Amino acid sequence: MPALPAVPRYLILLITVLWTAPLAAEALDALRERLAPLNSLQGRFDQQVLSQDGEVLERSSGRFMLLRPGYFYWRIEAPDDQLLVAADNRLWHYDADLETANRRPIRDEQQGGPIAILSGDIDRLADYYYVRDLGAGRFRLEPREADRQFEAVELAFTDAAPLSMSVEDRLQQTTRIEFAAIELNPPLTADDFVFEPPDGVDVYYHD
Repeated sequence: MPALPAVPRYLILLITVLWTAPLAAEALDALRERLAPLNSLQGRFDQQVLSQDGEVLERSSGRFMLLRPGYFYWRIEAPDDQLLVAADNRLWHYDADLETANRRPIRDEQQGGPIAILSGDIDRLADYYYVRDLGAGRFRLEPREADRQFEAVELAFTDAAPLSMSVEDRLQQTTRIEFAAIELNPPLTADDFVFEPPDGVDVYYHD
């Protein structure tokens, strides 16, 4: 029997693209279905930064609020007191221990950051990420832009609520966030994300 002719490389690439694209589209649709009912969220978080070998380098905990699209409140209560607030395309960072507050504009690339997966516009997910459905309510998102500060994000759900998020950075470290005491769609408004620096704090505007 004569040997079968080799498949040209360009056909292998084309076949791979044709097979992969529907799978990627299905994964994106599945993630959107998970996120679509979540207009707002609040709860608590425990966060760890792990080395490549799994050693715990940092720990922190606190509470958060999210309102789609574009609002989040992230309060670290331990081991120190820090606050991140995003609203009206600006990001505040308040360090209570250092008594400083910084305000910066939120650039387009920051709108595609990990926390924006939960708080941002779900119709723009495909602009920022390739999405893979890992099954059992788990998704892996890899940034489309090569100059991102992170390699991938994994997001896990339990029932209708987000359970955890892991962010793999370019230093081979992983930030793992576990969510708890989740309240789905609390009655949050933009007023809940207004930040006024306390008296006596050094304020720096970068916009």
